[in-house]
Amino acid sequence: MAPTTTPVVPPALPASTEAVYAGLAEAPLVVPPQLVQYYMRKSGQGPLLYNMSSDERECNEDMRLTQVVSLAAQRFLATVLNDAMQYHKMKRAAGPKAMKESGLDPKEKRKLLRTDDLAQALQEYGVTLRNPPYYVDAKDSAAAGGRR
Repeated sequence: MAPTTTPVVPPALPASTEAVYAGLAEAPLVVPPQLVQYYMRKSGQGPLLYNMSSDERECNEDMRLTQVVSLAAQRFLATVLNDAMQYHKMKRAAGPKAMKESGLDPKEKRKLLRTDDLAQALQEYGVTLRNPPYYVDAKDSAAAGGRR
């Protein structure tokens, strides 16, 4: 008599996970899935599919996981950029003298993403941003006689 094997059924996902997966189809992705897959493979989180065509790669990978990571990256970017905008607004509200000291023109009305605002926002999340040595700060150029 041959032993009977029962098929292995994967456990059912929680309802909240299913709701997230259902909403993935409607969510617009700002970070392209190909970029997410590249970095996932580079970090060892995705299958290395060297001997397959690009169509087979896309079919074999779990696109839901790629979409979740893409949405998480999008959320992180949005949060950091929002924090950088808040830092910029705080500098604008400080007054003309403080604006000149920080390198801003008090007459300028445009909202610009500056590296120092971005660095402050990223510092909250443990990311240290440093300028390469060939960048010249506004304070350094003013000390050198105002030449740029």
